[in-house]
Parts: sequence; structure tokens; C-alpha cells
Amino acid sequence: MDELTDILEKLSLSENKSDELNRIKPALAKFPKEQLARDLSTVDLAVLFDCLNTDKEQQLERTCEILEYALQYLDPVLLLQKYGGILQKGLSHKDPRVPVLAVKQLQRFSQDDELSSLVQSHPIFSKSVEMLAADLSVSSQVFTFLYQMSESLKGVSLVLSTTTLPILHAVMKHNTTIQIRVLELAVKISQISQEHLETVERNGLLKPLLDLLNIDDILVRLSAIDLLTSLAYTQQGLRYLEAHNTLNSMESILKTCRSDPFAETLLPGLIKFFGNISHLRPKQMLAQHPAFLDTVLELTDTSYDPSLRTIAFETVGHIGVSLQGKQALNAIGNKFINSIEKLESLVRDAATEFRIRGMNAFSSLIKLDKENQSEEFCSMTETWYHAALGSRAMALLHGVLKQPFLELRLAVYQMYATMARQGWGRREILRQPGLPELLLDRETERDKDGMDAKYEVVKCLADSGETQHIVGQDIAKKVHEYVKQGPYFILPRSSVALDGGES
Repeated sequence: MDELTDILEKLSLSENKSDELNRIKPALAKFPKEQLARDLSTVDLAVLFDCLNTDKEQQLERTCEILEYALQYLDPVLLLQKYGGILQKGLSHKDPRVPVLAVKQLQRFSQDDELSSLVQSHPIFSKSVEMLAADLSVSSQVFTFLYQMSESLKGVSLVLSTTTLPILHAVMKHNTTIQIRVLELAVKISQISQEHLETVERNGLLKPLLDLLNIDDILVRLSAIDLLTSLAYTQQGLRYLEAHNTLNSMESILKTCRSDPFAETLLPGLIKFFGNISHLRPKQMLAQHPAFLDTVLELTDTSYDPSLRTIAFETVGHIGVSLQGKQALNAIGNKFINSIEKLESLVRDAATEFRIRGMNAFSSLIKLDKENQSEEFCSMTETWYHAALGSRAMALLHGVLKQPFLELRLAVYQMYATMARQGWGRREILRQPGLPELLLDRETERDKDGMDAKYEVVKCLADSGETQHIVGQDIAKKVHEYVKQGPYFILPRSSVALDGGES
């Protein structure tokens, strides 16, 4: 460590600190990691921290880089003892790279309860919590630090202690953007467990989120809906929202949106909220919240914006991916069938992004695991397929497959793979004129993703054992040969082509 000590001594006296800083990283690189961890604790790095007090871009950047490298080898307890005060001062540095450096060091304390208790009792902790109101590059690191510490029950009690809570509530008063940031942390902690949610609720960090649903600012309400959607992903979060009548409040907002053009911005978020819960509880949600169901089915109509139509079809696919979801949707009857009939126009005429998302959503809707492929359910998915894509459904998909857009073709391949796992789907694919030949043509896909997706379709056909029965021995033999050769097989040049080249 003598060379490093010598450089640091020169650094403290040097007018041109960049030259000395450039020597430090190579000097550190000479030592094995084990030796750095053992011996770096004997070196005083205070002079390095002093180099952060500058307006020189290169010096600041190099100093941060060296400190980040060096500090990782210091024991966290020693780090806090020797440099805790300096790191605390660094949180107030005007250049965000310095507080980011400091908070990243604090993150080393976050996943051990003893270390968490140690750092929480240091003045740097309260200062770091205040930094939730700082530049996004800094606040995102603080967010990570506090969330990681909160993963244990001991940790969450430290993060939401009587010392920290007043700071969090004060930070939320800065502006609505900062308030949303703190509430996002509260939601993420609440997602960990029932005990975590109860701790967050007891300390008053969920109620402000519910209150945001009633303010006039549409963008803030949109952010609140997004956070409530995240909260509802978990069973404890959903129970909390039900206990506070939030679902009925959200449905009231949804009804208002349909008649208020200024509130239409909230529609996608509200549909996502109810769609995610309906994915978990399809029968109950569709029965208890008819305004949501009516809105989704109505938005599939061609008179609506393609973006909203696509969201509606994606919601239907998300609900219907499970067997219970399929049963709940099927129970709606003709109203549901009439809605999915509108998918054909989206797949045929919409912009590429919406066509892809529409097809992917429909793949989810008609997906059936092997153990669920009863005659009843297969008949149901086949009926939906013909209703959604029209009388020339396979010709429509076949046409899309010939287009020069990989992402579009991948969406078709995904739908084909879903169909190829069901008897009716295999018959549709194999009996479409020219389609088996297109699938078996190695020249039609040159991208790896395309090759993999096409191979999955052909493999599903081969694994079924029905190919020969449907289209005869010749195609069946080629299908099995394709699978045996693998997705990336390259056809050798024919002798005819070689002969022609020599003439």
C-alpha cells in the first residue's frame, strides 16, 4: 500500500490533481482483492473525498469512479465509522453523482438487520431519507436503499420509525411528484407481505394514496390509479382496497370517464386496474362490476381509437388466459362474441403495433393447456377463433405471415403455436393451401427469433402425431424431418446449382 499512500500524499499537495488521480486506479489494480479488503482500511482516503470539492468535470468524475471502486473493499462498519460524516456531507453536493455515490454505499447496509440498525442510528440516515425529494438519479437510489432495508420486518420498522416518519410526511409536502414517489415506496413495501402492509397502513402512508383519487389533477389521479393497480397485484393489497371500498370508487370514476372527455385519459389505467383483478378473480369481478365489463366490450368497437380498442382486447386476453377466465367470458354469451368479432378489422387494418398486440392478446384467449382440452373447451376456443377473425381467418393470418415485418410474423407464429396444440387448430393450419409449404421453407426466415418461432409451430404439429392423418404422408415426413434437423438447419447448395456455376 506504500505506493498508494505516496500518491495520496502527493494528491493533497498537488495543484493538478487529475494527474495524481490517474495514477490511483492502476495502483489499486496491482493488488489482489483479498489484500485490498485487508489493507485498504489502514489507508486514509479523506484526501480523495476532498477532491470532490471542485467544479472540474474530469476531476469530479474520476474521483467518484475511484471512490466507488475503493470503498467496496472496506467493511461497512468501518466505512461508517471513518467516513460516515463525509458521506453525509456528500449527500448535499450540488452534483448528483456525489450523493449517488454516498447512497450506493448506504445500500450495503440495507439487507442485514444489524447493519440496518447501525446505519439507521447514524445522522446520515435521516439526511438520506430527505433525498427522496432530490434529483431523480439520486432519489431512485434512495428508493432502492429504503426498499431493500424494508424487506425484513425489522428493517421496515426502522424505515418507518418515529424518527423517519415525520421526514417522509414532510417530503411528501414538497409537491405532488415527490408525494407520488413516497407513495410508490409505500406501495412497494406493502406488496412484500400482509405484515408489511399493516405497518405501512398503521403509519398513515396508504390513506394519502386513496385521497388522490378525488383531486382534480388528471395526471396525478392517473399516477394514483397506476399505484393502486400495483397494490392490487397482491392478495393483501386487494383485501385492503376492498375493505376501503376502493373498487366501487374506481368503478364510479370509470362511469364518469365514459361521459367526460377530459377524464378519458384515465380510461386505460382504470381498465388495467380492473383487468388485473379480473385476471385473478374473473367470475366475481365480471359479475360485481358490470360497468367495467360493459366498458371493455364497448371499446372493442371500430368507432373507438385503435389504442383503446387494443387495450380492450388485451384486457379480454388477460382475463381469458386462465380456464376460469374463459368460463367467465363464455358465460357472457352473444355480447362477448359480438365484441371479439371486431378483432378481424384490427388485425387487418390497424397500425403494426396494434395488430401485434391484438394477435398476442387473442393467443392468450384461445390458449388451452393439454389437461384442459376437453371437447367443450376446444369447441369454445374454435368458436372464438372463427368469430374473431372472420370466415377467412386462416387466409388473413397466412397473408400477415408473408409480410416483411418480423414482429408481425412472430405474433402470427405465436398464434399458430397456440392453435397447433389443439386439434382444430392443427387442422386449420395444415389444410390452408400453401401454408405447410411456407412453414417448411427454410428460406423464409433469416432472423434467429423468426427461426425459433417457426420451429415451435412445426414441432407442435410433429408432436401431435396427427399430421399424416390430416394431410398425408408426404407433408408429415417433411414436418418430422424439419424438426429433426432443428431450427437453424441450412440447406446445402444443390449439385445442379454447382454444375451451373462451373459451366
